[in-house]
Formats: sequence, C-alpha cells, structure tokens
Amino acid sequence: MQFDQKKWDLERYPKTRNKSLRAWSAIDELILSKVNQFELHEKKITLYHDTYGALACALNSYQPLSVILLYSQLKAIKKNFEINGIPPQNFHWNNPFKLRETIDLGLIKIPKSMALFELYLKNVHKSTKDNSVILCGFMTRNFTPKIIDIAEQYFEDVSQSKAKKKARIIILKKPKKDIQNQLNFQKIKNDLGLTIKQYPGVFSNKKIDFGTLLLLESLPEIKDYDKIMDLACGNGVIAAYIRKQNPKCCIHLIDDNFLAISSAKLNLIKINTHFHWKDDFKININKKFNLIACNPPFHFEYENTIEIALSLFKNAKKYLAENGTLIIVANTHLNYRTHLIKLFGSVETIASNDKYEVISCSNS
Repeated sequence: MQFDQKKWDLERYPKTRNKSLRAWSAIDELILSKVNQFELHEKKITLYHDTYGALACALNSYQPLSVILLYSQLKAIKKNFEINGIPPQNFHWNNPFKLRETIDLGLIKIPKSMALFELYLKNVHKSTKDNSVILCGFMTRNFTPKIIDIAEQYFEDVSQSKAKKKARIIILKKPKKDIQNQLNFQKIKNDLGLTIKQYPGVFSNKKIDFGTLLLLESLPEIKDYDKIMDLACGNGVIAAYIRKQNPKCCIHLIDDNFLAISSAKLNLIKINTHFHWKDDFKININKKFNLIACNPPFHFEYENTIEIALSLFKNAKKYLAENGTLIIVANTHLNYRTHLIKLFGSVETIASNDKYEVISCSNS
C-alpha cells in the first residue's frame, strides 16, 4: 500500500491461503487520500474497524488511537508495525468501551453490522467537538440507506465523496446536541428459560439462531466434574444453557470479539466460569476439556471462509481430554465432516435438519 510517498508492507492475520485477499483495500486508500487534506499535527485521531492496521501503520507518526474489537486485530496491527519497523510505542489502543476525551478526526471503516456501526458512532459522538470531522469509508457494492439513516441520527452535516476504485466516503460534521447515546445491551427472547443479553454487533442479535438451538438439544449430560469449553462463544448462550443444566461444572468461554466476551459476562456468574478474550487456545489451564462445544463462524465481514473454523477444530483436538468430545453445529453445505475425519478418530452426525447438522468428534 502507498501513502505519503512511502510503501507499506502489510499482512493479514490470521494468514489466508486465498492470495486474492489483501490486508488493505480501496477504502483505506481513499480514507488516506482524504486525510491528506487535513493538518494532522497535534490532532487527536481515532481509528475504528482498522482490521489489519493499514490506517494505524500509515498514520503512526501522528499517534492515532485504535479502537480494538478483535484480539486477532490487535495481533495483526502489532505484527504490521513490526514488519514496517514502526516503534511499538506509536501504537495506542483502547477497547470499544473506553472513550477518548476528544476527537478531532475520526476514521471509520464501516462494518457489515449496522448495529456495530451505530455503536461506533455513539462512541465517536460522545467525544466530538463542534469542529470534529468523521470520515466513514465503505465499498459502494455494500452501501445500504441504513448507513445514512444512522449517520443522520448523530450529525447535522452528512455528505458523500465521489467514488474511487468503487470505494466511497461519508463525511460527518456538526455533531447534534442532546443525543441519547448511552451504550445499552439488548435482551434476546427465547424458550429456554434463559435471560440472554448482548451488546450491539454480536452474532444473532435478535434471537438464538436455529443452529445453536439444534446443538443445545444434542448436548450430552454434563457431570459435576466436567470441564467445558464454549468455543467462539458469542453471547455465551451455550455456556449459559450448560450452566443451567449443571451449576457445578467448570466452564471456559473463548471469543475473538471483545463485545462477545463482554456480552457473555452479562449472562453467566463468575463462579467456576472463566472468560477469555482470545483468538486462540493460549490460556492457562491445568486440565484438558471433557466437552468443547462450538457454533463456528464462517463469515468474516463480507468474506465467506472456513479457514477460521478449521483452525478452531485443530486447536480443539489438542485440548480435548482422552475421552473428550468436540460437538459443533454447522450449515450442511459447508461439509465440515470431510475436514474433521482427517483430525479425529471418530466423527458422527448426531442430529440434522434441512439446513444444519450437529457433528460429534472424539480422539478415540
């Protein structure tokens, strides 16, 4: 990627076998071209949804603050700072709950989730001044009128740039006064007798998805001494269901998404429950798991990929107890069985319908 008469070498994390996928896009290039129109010195710049750190790297000399949603994003940016020889002290970050006092310039790569975009704008709005400018980039093919609707809730002046390489920018100025922009979670209705809450932008924000329900129906009996992992836990509904069945077992929850782990903490008490904001299994444990349950993601923003799920399966195998079980639910068209039988000694479909299948795997 080129910016400010310099070439920036950027890598994706996790790495992908798809050579057509890059660690930056036309959105990054267009945002950076617009940024050049501002006097940046001594400006307080905040970056949202900078997934691989293209903006953080290119603007590092101005000490921007990166709002980090994904643990893998944190790793990606640190890696790309290292690749480009950028001093690590130039990287400043917060999670989505920690706000900057003021923002002069906000740069947002608009996510697929409109709920998450609104959360970003709520946070930005709290920190804006009268003369703050917010640039929101997106690919024209992904435009939805909802983007404008959300922007106009928080800013008086909403305009669009011309498209370049099929990317476009929405420019936001003049933050509205007296906006109620408190961050709230929402409750998800269900027939499981569970109170499930979650923050915006977490998977399945209106109901418990049908795949997860099928998995819950297929879970084995949980014993008091069992050690359970809710892998890629989202709002923690699987762990919450298991905890309702057995209040004594030990449960660990892992998710790459900070808002997912934060949501899960709303739904389970901390006693004998452990939460990990991680994109891998590098957690301090002294005993392997009797059961790992997972509804693996196969969407990453606008990309469809099974690479994340396959990585989860490989790690799950390493952390299963001798007689432990991995249970996953997935869309049948993903055909995960062909990959799982290469990893596990036993692979069995234990439930299915016209859209989903639940697969049980063990090392035996």
